[in-house]
Amino acid sequence: MCCALSLASPGAEVKSPKPAILPTSGTPQSATPRAVCTFESIGLYWTPADGAEARTCRTQYRIAGERAWRDALPLWFDKRIGEYRGSIVQLRSGTQYEVRLELAGGKTSASLKAATWNEVFPISRTIEVGDTKGKTLTVDQSGTAQGYVLYTHRPGATTALLDGADSVDECVEVKASHVILRGFTIRSPKIHGIVLGEGSHDIVIEGCDISGWGRIAKDGWGVDYDSAVFSRLKPLTRVIIQRNRMHDPRSNSNSWQEFREGGGRYHPMGPQAIFFSNCEGNHVLRYNEFTTDDQHFCNDIFGGENNTSLRGYPGTDSDVYGNRIEGCWDDGLEIEGGGCNVRVWGNYIDRTMVKIAIAGISVGPTYVFRNVAGSSRFGHEGWGGGPFIKMGHAPLTGGGRAYIFHNTILQPEVSGAPDTMGCNEGLSQSGGPELLSIVSRNNILHIRKVGGSSIRDASKMPNPEYDYDYDLLSGKVVSAGSPEPHGIKGVPIYAAKRVPGDFALDPNSPGFDAGVVIPNFNDGFAGKAPDVGAFEAGSPPMEFGVKAKLHQ
Repeated sequence: MCCALSLASPGAEVKSPKPAILPTSGTPQSATPRAVCTFESIGLYWTPADGAEARTCRTQYRIAGERAWRDALPLWFDKRIGEYRGSIVQLRSGTQYEVRLELAGGKTSASLKAATWNEVFPISRTIEVGDTKGKTLTVDQSGTAQGYVLYTHRPGATTALLDGADSVDECVEVKASHVILRGFTIRSPKIHGIVLGEGSHDIVIEGCDISGWGRIAKDGWGVDYDSAVFSRLKPLTRVIIQRNRMHDPRSNSNSWQEFREGGGRYHPMGPQAIFFSNCEGNHVLRYNEFTTDDQHFCNDIFGGENNTSLRGYPGTDSDVYGNRIEGCWDDGLEIEGGGCNVRVWGNYIDRTMVKIAIAGISVGPTYVFRNVAGSSRFGHEGWGGGPFIKMGHAPLTGGGRAYIFHNTILQPEVSGAPDTMGCNEGLSQSGGPELLSIVSRNNILHIRKVGGSSIRDASKMPNPEYDYDYDLLSGKVVSAGSPEPHGIKGVPIYAAKRVPGDFALDPNSPGFDAGVVIPNFNDGFAGKAPDVGAFEAGSPPMEFGVKAKLHQ
């Protein structure tokens, strides 16, 4: 049945304790709304004097010059600082939009214009690079917003090989802004493939092949956070990492079954593909691929630190989409920390324990939608796995908001396994304090075993901030109150004739034409209502990785 999205589940009011640290969206709050854009998203911030949790902020948008307005998801009100925040998603790049905001029950309104990023970056100068061995390429020539400096291979060549030969710490060190790195083959640095250092911002890394990075510690395992692309620069902003192949690090992470003598714990420690630490944000990580064999796994694939900070990974106003990643013992995507207007969609995540981790979201909101989860396991022995989404909140800052829409958990069969090999839980709290504020809709939460939990949190009493509904559930829902009043019990049945990237439900499947309408997230659905899961029947196949088409 088709109906509008409700943003609150029934339940008794629960007063949250005053956090020890108040979150901030990054700039002083203002009654004048502001926007922060990427290629396909607009992050919005507004602090009207009469804002209140009970006053919904209607959000509408249109391409500049069009007559008709479109509804977006209402902005979330953060009562801790009195600010409305949220995102408009699935937009056209290089396009100017008009946005209209209006509070319910009064005359308070505001409007603004915002332009999404253009796909084409102007180039003022090209620096041609030949093959090197045992040297670090230092990128220290900056461009401007009107003209980037392009570092690339020589004419007639298909790539430039930057071979660290196990003798330099990194193959590329960036100490400049408004730079494009394009078409390099980067291999065998001692530590990192590319390091974004002092002075780095407005960087594009595209079409590169990076392999063979990472130190091996005395205990034989990899050193934590050695990465294909690495930065601990806190002012780092506007980094675009797109259409790169990152594969086969030199080192290897221990699994959850293997104790690290050097680290003194079972938690995986080892290489990563992309690592940023508490950076400013406004990054885009899209259409990349990470693959590896079982002897060269990562800790996390995309991730950073500090998971309990107000920044974390990947930083405010950032997008992560269209990636195909596989091969780690912890989190495929570790989207933890502030999580302020972070959007994660259209990714395929396989051969990891956790698919997406949002356990430390302290600011919010974070949006996780239309992702597909493949196989899951926590070690080489046995067949145990992890959850699709690992959740919780930062104990010092309180919980931010997360929206979980239209994701699909697959249950692939593997030879020799006693059962299927997908996630063993759907939305799951992983120890510690209670779950963050969350809205879950239209997900296929198909878990591995009968009797397990499709949703599990530690709530002791009903809380309207734990808002689950309209999901397809093969397992239990462990939560106080009355979650999933319109939830669908059963397992998905997929259409018989499908091509790669087509995850369409069979018309006789539970969840077919059974979702709820979510403005801006499932506009243009076919049939009487949206299908649950990541894929709407009749849509073009989903594409992931370096050859995927732009999401337009």
